[in-house]
Amino acid sequence: MDTSLNSKVLIDRLFSLLDDWRNLPAYQLERRADIFFAIYLDKIIKSKFGDSIDFIVPEFPVRVGDVSEKLPDLNKSFKIDYVAVCEAAKKVYFIEIKTDQGSRRDKQDWYLDKAKQINITKLVDGIIKIYGATIQKRKYDNLISLLTKIGWVLTDSGIFTNTSKDYEIVVVYIQPVNQNNENSIISFAEVASFLADQYDDLTKRFVQSLTSWTTNPND
Repeated sequence: MDTSLNSKVLIDRLFSLLDDWRNLPAYQLERRADIFFAIYLDKIIKSKFGDSIDFIVPEFPVRVGDVSEKLPDLNKSFKIDYVAVCEAAKKVYFIEIKTDQGSRRDKQDWYLDKAKQINITKLVDGIIKIYGATIQKRKYDNLISLLTKIGWVLTDSGIFTNTSKDYEIVVVYIQPVNQNNENSIISFAEVASFLADQYDDLTKRFVQSLTSWTTNPND
């Protein structure tokens, strides 16, 4: 069997399903497609902003009590799709991926702006507080381990010390179109252009779907 041809066929089938099913009322493309954006985040950020990514933290938890004056003791969190750390530039990118142009929400923009204002040191304080309250210790152990690699947490005999520092924070949306030419938005057309020099089957087929995903399925 020609395994390379077989792989190409499977890749095409995968993206064809995404292309078709995104048009169905309850199908959430973002949840299925975000991993394909994730594997190219370093190239996307480098191409757009010129910064090299050292670490990526997916579903980064932001403690609600730290951004809400009404609920200061709440140890629940909202999530940032991806937090990308660029040490040389001393920047951190808060990255949200939207496959539906209409899924942007003012409340989410507000949360992201508040997270940007309080910056990394307080965000890490919040994660340590959530750790103390959560029953999901194993998953948060893994998160703490990643933050330790980044240099944001020091662990000693089960005691966590916040060793992070504040960065320049850049909020970025990756979404189908950039109607107002905002620098904080990366359109799917831009992503496709950043990946145009890639010739592997996966990237070429992803770029093909990106082009079709610029249209709103509700139109």
